Amino acid sequence: MKKSLLFLLSATSGILLSLPWLIPGLGWVLFFSFVPLLIIENYISIHRDHNSNSFFHYSYITFLLWNLLATWWIGYVSFIGMLLIAGLNALLMTIVWWLTHLIHRKSSVQTGYFSLIVFWIAFEYLQHHWAIPWPWLSLGNGFANTVKIIQWYEFTGVLGGSIWVLMVNILIYISFKSLHAQLFLKFFRQAAATIVVIFLPILMSLFLYFSYSEKGPTQNVIVLQPNINPYTEKFSGLNPEEQLEKLLSLVEENISDSTDLIVAPETSIPSIWEDSIQIQNLPLISIFDIINKYPRVCFIAGSLTSRKFRIGEDISETARQSADQRFYFDVFNSALMMDKSSQVQINHKSILVNGVERMPFQKYFSFLSKYNLNLGGTSGSLAAAKEPVLFLGNGDMKIGSVICFESAFGEYSGKLVQSGANLLVVITNDGWWKDSAGAWQHFGYSRLRAIESRRSIARSANTGISGFINQRGDVLKRTIINTNTGIYSPVRMNDDVTFYVLYGDYIGRWSLILSGLIVFYLAIIFGQKKSALIRL
Repeated sequence: MKKSLLFLLSATSGILLSLPWLIPGLGWVLFFSFVPLLIIENYISIHRDHNSNSFFHYSYITFLLWNLLATWWIGYVSFIGMLLIAGLNALLMTIVWWLTHLIHRKSSVQTGYFSLIVFWIAFEYLQHHWAIPWPWLSLGNGFANTVKIIQWYEFTGVLGGSIWVLMVNILIYISFKSLHAQLFLKFFRQAAATIVVIFLPILMSLFLYFSYSEKGPTQNVIVLQPNINPYTEKFSGLNPEEQLEKLLSLVEENISDSTDLIVAPETSIPSIWEDSIQIQNLPLISIFDIINKYPRVCFIAGSLTSRKFRIGEDISETARQSADQRFYFDVFNSALMMDKSSQVQINHKSILVNGVERMPFQKYFSFLSKYNLNLGGTSGSLAAAKEPVLFLGNGDMKIGSVICFESAFGEYSGKLVQSGANLLVVITNDGWWKDSAGAWQHFGYSRLRAIESRRSIARSANTGISGFINQRGDVLKRTIINTNTGIYSPVRMNDDVTFYVLYGDYIGRWSLILSGLIVFYLAIIFGQKKSALIRL
């Protein structure tokens, strides 16, 4: 096989893998996206004149193309940052495939395929949990806009979808091999198995979808989309008072005596000090004036909040010193909730965006924090909460607030639900990505969270996409991007807990354990073979 054909096959896999992140509803393409790469892997394994490094190069082409095409919109903020994210993530993906290729060459094809599934799922699990998390391109996320066929995510989360994709690709490829070898009886058996693996989960999902009934009492919710351009208005152009006035005018246009909850975007309220938050804090006075007129209303909005360290308190690694050097303080990306009690509940963001809100390994490289991208009106690393805080609203309302990037993490939303949340709200500012695929990709991940937890979701995004998602992941209402608007919908508050919420990414944890056992087992086998050769 010529090098040009191998290159074409690797590029084809990369392009196919990116399509679900470029065109909504193309998740089904993932079922055969890896087939060209599997052809390359098998060819290089058989033809020993090609060393393992050549497969590393071809697979890196695949994963680099996928990352670049699917997340090109990061370049609106930083072209170099986009290249770094795409290049590093592609490298990690390549290492997973290269390791399974080595196992294939040194053991059997069956062991290689099994190792591929286990290693890849372990990798995706780590992408949700290690120091530099980036789960954006988890294979299971590719079905975010075809929710009718993935209702079983309430049992498996997105990692179940990733296993599904890998299994179907492997089955399609081995069927293709049998057909090419004219082993027709074997081909028909394998093709039948492929059809079952594809359609059995779909049929089960359709049953769950059409048999599911929305649960819980209804709350009347408004989400606000002030559409303040982050490049020309939010942190320059419009002062904080003008931005707040623009937001509150949307409230006046949409609020009524039956409104239970209002949700405003990430950092929509001017920065405030938590130490004086209960005193006459100017940005909040106008909001409490509205609540006084409509006492049943709870109001959730995002803000950058600062907290001073008390004398004798341990200073965190993200602490900053005041201009007059009198005290240290931390800055948080926060969600606030206000109600008729005149108290302010605060939930700090737990999962921060690396290179934007925090510097990875801050403890060891604190001097690099000044190089963080300034996307929030403040420079330097933000502080993060260790655990999310549940908002307690009026009556039985228990709200889990999810801030921006956190909505890409199923287990995080699951923690809020385990704490008692019967409604989820997502507040974000996706205006940095302009009118690009990044906006609808991020919106789609909220649909996945709704299915996993069977919670209704109210999503408020500064420039869009804002909307309401029900417990089946259906979009009840959504806004047009880059419009100044507010929308209303009744939503249900569900108290039932799903299997996934109870056990989280158990598939990933088991895959991580199995990966370790596979490596340990193969190390023993190869060690024994080497010892035998030495004795000979």
